[in-house]
Amino acid sequence: MTTEDLENIIQKYLKGQLSEEELDLLLDVLSEKWVRKQLEESIEINYLLSLKYQKVDSKIAYQDFLSKTQSRKRVPLIRMKKFSIMKYAAIFVVLLGLGYQFLFHEDQPIRELEIQNKVITLQLSNGKVDIVNQDGNTQIWKNKEQTIATSTGNKITYTADAVSEKLVYNELHIPYGKKFQIQLSDGTIVHLNSGSSLRYPVNFIKGHKREVFLTGEAYFKVTEDRTHPFIVNTQEVDIKVLGTEFNVSSYLEDESINTVLVSGSVQLYKDTGPNDSTDPIALVPEQKGSWDKSTMTFDVQRVNTDIHTAWIRGRLIFRDVTFKTMRKKLERHYNVTIINSNKQLEENTFNAVFDIESIEEVLEVFDRNFDIKYKIQNNQIIIF
Repeated sequence: MTTEDLENIIQKYLKGQLSEEELDLLLDVLSEKWVRKQLEESIEINYLLSLKYQKVDSKIAYQDFLSKTQSRKRVPLIRMKKFSIMKYAAIFVVLLGLGYQFLFHEDQPIRELEIQNKVITLQLSNGKVDIVNQDGNTQIWKNKEQTIATSTGNKITYTADAVSEKLVYNELHIPYGKKFQIQLSDGTIVHLNSGSSLRYPVNFIKGHKREVFLTGEAYFKVTEDRTHPFIVNTQEVDIKVLGTEFNVSSYLEDESINTVLVSGSVQLYKDTGPNDSTDPIALVPEQKGSWDKSTMTFDVQRVNTDIHTAWIRGRLIFRDVTFKTMRKKLERHYNVTIINSNKQLEENTFNAVFDIESIEEVLEVFDRNFDIKYKIQNNQIIIF
């Protein structure tokens, strides 16, 4: 294989145009012992020169890469000259730093990759998964001539396309420890919390309801359009609005789905939708509608909306909540895993406010006030 051949294959991979045969060929070349040795020796140096990229453990990533290459079906080796490999070792390291898990991300679920690598990902309608660059401006393209959105910092802004005739969906995934904002093509603003995903149309179509699909937590500021109701689909509850501001928390592991209305009005339905025989639940501002997953019933109560929307401003406010509930929110906010063996602590209720504190400082507060014993190993916290 010539240097030009290898460069072409790498460029095709970066563009998502690599065939299965070309991928096998590239894996085969990179799995050669002499190539491995030079790659392994150069990874740490090249990575240190790429600090602007997301942090990864290069040694672990490299071992994962080797395990994947060894498990793939081999093809006849076409050798290349040794002098050319160092140039591509740097490319390989940059891809690792970006969180692509070069050449083997196809074997892992998007959620696993996204949380593990601490990167925000955008899945396009063609199935391609892009990493959202939070530094600078990036154009998201519909085709070679037309853009559909612009990514700037912590926000993606979609533009309306009056000629769209069919619904095309994108899906945004937010890892633990991060938050993100998206402006949909109708002007609706959505703040996404840690560990959340949103599936939404690139453009809303005239004559169709505006419908999005949420897992996790989001704050919606919906642009009013009475002829096109806005529907938020969660696991078991649909939320219908015309123009309003509200917060929805619908994490898979939580025992309930909660909708908190800040302004306007919303209606809550079972996931069978507005045509179900049961009556919808209407909320007024400063009310929370909760769907209990075990009893399959709604409950409505008056709440302080600031408590439920503080996460948008980087704050965590807890009022009379169990440590079990608090623990889950801390895990998402700080991107850690908390293993609690203290059963009494698990069921105790607490009031607390955290904003700029690190997870270590949060644990110190509990230690000083409740004499807990714990240890931290990498991103895992074990409470005894």
